Amino acid sequence: MSGFRPSGSVRTGAGARGGGHNPVPAGGAFTLIELLVVIAIIAVLAGLLMPGLARAKSLAHEKSCASNLRQVNLTLTMYADDHAGFYPLELTEHNPHSNLLGRLEAYQPGLVRALYCPQALFSERYARDPAYTPKGGTDSVIDTPTNRAVGNVSYLYWSFQTNKYCPEAGDYWREIANFIPRQIKVTDVVWLDANKPQPEAGPAERWVMSDFFRQGAPFPHGRLHARGLNVVYLDGHVALMRGRPRLSYR
Repeated sequence: MSGFRPSGSVRTGAGARGGGHNPVPAGGAFTLIELLVVIAIIAVLAGLLMPGLARAKSLAHEKSCASNLRQVNLTLTMYADDHAGFYPLELTEHNPHSNLLGRLEAYQPGLVRALYCPQALFSERYARDPAYTPKGGTDSVIDTPTNRAVGNVSYLYWSFQTNKYCPEAGDYWREIANFIPRQIKVTDVVWLDANKPQPEAGPAERWVMSDFFRQGAPFPHGRLHARGLNVVYLDGHVALMRGRPRLSYR
């Protein structure tokens, strides 16, 4: 068989595996540099998205709070329809409001949930901090079984007999020259202190209920320097009040 010749040459070694080229790594894995680039891109995207998500969450809480206040005011008008047009009269504008809760629950069972703002945890930090005015005063505004039992809620109610006094500070929770006691009616208010100014205003300016606030503490809604508090007015609309509450209270 010495005369046999193969019809083609046999390729061996590196040439048989593709002309000497290196093989492709198994699975096409990323290099370290590629992984770092991907991580950096994700971090940049997260940095761009997070502020927008935070603003959206803040706005959602603000709108949910406004819905709470509208619902409570609607129930107050139901009460007023049965009481010669008068809203319930509380002892003070401040917690506790156990009598108010009982009266409103009689008209709309389960309404107690609407008396706690979605931003109550934010406000709780400042309600419980005795460093704010009045110095030494503390309160609680979150939804707990204890707070429900005693009538502590997230909102201030502006149909009241007298300003809330803080014995720890020897002072009032809010400026008594501005936050003047009155009883609210469906058409206007009846001022309860004839020796103090009686600001004129229409239903669209009369405060019925507002977010909790205290002097020096940030308001619960908004971001950075654009924070405010929700107020429901006698005509039923809710608006975000910015600035000093004592100048807007009517």
